Amino acid sequence: MFSYEMPTKVFFGRDCLQHSGEAISALGHKAMLVTGRRSAKANGAQDAVQACLRNLEIDWCLFDEVESNPSIETVRRAANLAKAEACDVIIAIGGGSPMDAGKVIALLCTNTLDDERLFTGPYARPLPIVTVPTTAGTGSEVTKVGVLTNHCKGTKESVADPLLFPTLSYVDPSFTMSVSEKVTIDTAIDALSHAVEGYLSKKATPMSDVWAEEAMRFIGGHLTELKGKLPYSVREDLLYGSMLAGITIAQTGTTLVHGMGYQLTYYKDLSHGRANGLLLPAYMALMSETMPHKTERIWDILSLSGITDFRALMVDLMPERVALTAAEIDAYVELTMRKTSVAVTAYPVKAAVVAELYKSLS
Repeated sequence: MFSYEMPTKVFFGRDCLQHSGEAISALGHKAMLVTGRRSAKANGAQDAVQACLRNLEIDWCLFDEVESNPSIETVRRAANLAKAEACDVIIAIGGGSPMDAGKVIALLCTNTLDDERLFTGPYARPLPIVTVPTTAGTGSEVTKVGVLTNHCKGTKESVADPLLFPTLSYVDPSFTMSVSEKVTIDTAIDALSHAVEGYLSKKATPMSDVWAEEAMRFIGGHLTELKGKLPYSVREDLLYGSMLAGITIAQTGTTLVHGMGYQLTYYKDLSHGRANGLLLPAYMALMSETMPHKTERIWDILSLSGITDFRALMVDLMPERVALTAAEIDAYVELTMRKTSVAVTAYPVKAAVVAELYKSLS
């Protein structure tokens, strides 16, 4: 048997806020807009949300201090502001960082949680959450997870609960048109990683596999086109594929790639997507040993001949290498082995296996 839960209502397409924004009016009377410092303003998403709220006569306040890989301290500061402003709905605008932060802010507005219970629960229902993605990568607009940087533990950790599924998501490819080449590559590979990891997870189901294969089809068709200026049609496919990959991991979670990648992001300042991308080739080589039928299906969907072809593609997109010291590898292995993603990886993951994967980055 398997279960399936996807309570988020999605509006997808150009100007979806303009056409369907009235759904927000049922959620509250005052919104907190959660963004980073610049991108939501530059790409027009913040203006579109504010125009929608003006038309609905909904007041708002702005928290635009979300950093890449948001910290516990940041979401606590934002939640305090939301409570002081009597906000009753959270609207998160941006890439994965603002959306993940927005979910946890909504949770902290209705729950008193110390840093330990923040990641374990149990939780009372958060404020309603609305997401407006502006990158095609994390799929956070359709997941039940908010990932935070935990400086006390020296890694990233997930706050995960079905209560964190956004109520509404407005997925407009127009907001991704100005994304830089580097971020386009990083986020597309992050989305690909979600689809691949979900497909190869021990928790994969027949329904999650449908979403994963569709995600890989929409993303894979453009992997050789990620450099340079992209037309709207490609941006639309990438965002749609990213959303489908998010639906996949909402059912399966992620696997070893994410568990290892968090250390590269925290200590080596690699973006989340780039950390995943650098690890994917060696991971896929492992998975071909235990799930050959599925890895062959992946190569078919991506129109690749196999692992050698895939590795060459990833090196072309992400040519840098990461040389880790023996001490760093030991520390990262220890942190990785604590992650729940290890247990759902369809490979007998031992510390020595993780160490070899980190060594493969150099």
